[in-house]
Amino acid sequence: MGLHILVLAGGSGTRLWPLSRRSTPKHLLPLAPGGETLLRSTVERVVGLGETVRVVTAANQAPGCREALAGMGLPDDAIIEEPHARGTGPALALAVGLIEREDPDALIASVHADHRVSDRNAYRAAVVASAGWAAATDGLATVGLVPSAPVTAFGYIEVASPRAPADWRPPVGCPPAIASAASALPAFESAGFKEKPSAEVAQRYVADGRHLWNLGLFAWTARRFRAELTAAAPEVAATIDRVVDARLSGDDDLATSIYAELSLQPVEPLVLERTRRLTVVEASFGWSDLGSWLDVGQSRAADGDVDAEGNVVEGDVVTTAAHGCTIVSRSGRIVAVAGIDGLVVVDTPDAVLVVPSDCAQLVKVIVDQLQAGNRDELL
Repeated sequence: MGLHILVLAGGSGTRLWPLSRRSTPKHLLPLAPGGETLLRSTVERVVGLGETVRVVTAANQAPGCREALAGMGLPDDAIIEEPHARGTGPALALAVGLIEREDPDALIASVHADHRVSDRNAYRAAVVASAGWAAATDGLATVGLVPSAPVTAFGYIEVASPRAPADWRPPVGCPPAIASAASALPAFESAGFKEKPSAEVAQRYVADGRHLWNLGLFAWTARRFRAELTAAAPEVAATIDRVVDARLSGDDDLATSIYAELSLQPVEPLVLERTRRLTVVEASFGWSDLGSWLDVGQSRAADGDVDAEGNVVEGDVVTTAAHGCTIVSRSGRIVAVAGIDGLVVVDTPDAVLVVPSDCAQLVKVIVDQLQAGNRDELL
């Protein structure tokens, strides 16, 4: 039962505008430690955990993904192109369907390409732990992160009865040191997913110790995913089968046409929230989904990537009497910031963003306004 890793590289990262655009979504930006793209950093993090690593992305983002991964020695079939953006549910179903045709006994783990992780080995152990529990239980598994704060922007997973550590099964071919660390991670039966809570509820979740952040890291066998998808959404499963048949026969136009019939669906409500066979692995490592410029600044500051005044700076930047700012210059101009605290300034050749760090979520409203005004040249 070989382990195959899927790296989901979709979305546009509109909250990181004006750096993130349709042509350069978040996972293709150099936001990982060391200045690597998030995609390349993620692939490097999971290479060697199993038999294969494949990147699942939209067709129009595939060239950028190939460029970001150049020189890594990945095979030609390492990019699985989603014909149309239909969310993580159909995208994963397509990828699982293709892998199942070549390896019916495949064990599959799915991770996101646009997260920043500071503890590589702890992350690798968590992915392997979830895969091992999926194999051991013939079910589905996910990684839940111990919350460091009562964040309202994340979904949560409630844990129930603990799993017996002796029941865990290491994936075939997993590095022994990683398998050893994975076997030590606590695992539980799931008591269900919880939507993004209010501040009061989030505080209660953190205090009770039974709720973990949902990172969107999942594992399953190909057969179990197919069974769960068929039970939950038989019409989606049947459509995916037709897409896989068309693609494997070489008729990409037909595959694209059939795939267009699907609606936009995240994998959680499509499959994960409906199953009764979910195991939750409890993990703890430095992590950020970089959902805003505030997150970018905080994650880089946590890694020590700041100046003496706590500013995160990139490019040609000069500061004086400025503290806790995130300043990015990509325009070729010098950006000077003086006498201000907690500001985000992002300068690109065709747009400049200035926003207080604690209002960084308003960037999405800016993008919505640009879309409403048909300002496609800025998106």
